[in-house]
Amino acid sequence: MSMGLILVVNLHGQINSSAPVRKALNELWVAKKFSASVVPDDPATVGMLRLCKDYTAWAPVDAGLLTDLLSRRGMVSTARPLDKGALKKLGFSDYKELAAKMLKDQERLSAVAGVLPYFRLAPPKGGFKRSLRRQFTEKGELGSNPKLEEIVRRMI
Repeated sequence: MSMGLILVVNLHGQINSSAPVRKALNELWVAKKFSASVVPDDPATVGMLRLCKDYTAWAPVDAGLLTDLLSRRGMVSTARPLDKGALKKLGFSDYKELAAKMLKDQERLSAVAGVLPYFRLAPPKGGFKRSLRRQFTEKGELGSNPKLEEIVRRMI
């Protein structure tokens, strides 16, 4: 049933959101603006994504992007980056290996013990090219966004 992992990025924070939307954002680990998380592509998650489609953008994630996110923005605690030493403690030789295992086991970021379940991203260099108030299908950036990878690459 599951088709891999989805990268979710909150582009709006939680401003003026309803309680169910806030709960979904928290469960997806993207409560703050420009926070990103990796979640499995299953019906329950897709339901939560649809609920907060006006706040988040999402797209399938590939090994290359996941590796870059882990190496540049992965954190062990709020103050400590996921560096080579931390990787060794977790039993991985490099970021590629951790990314490959996550993709193979359909593991969400919060399931990897010892790593913060979200990435804190910067606003994208060069800004957003489309509206942040509309869905991707309506010339916006929100919702299911096939071009999310290039935006995230500018945010890392």
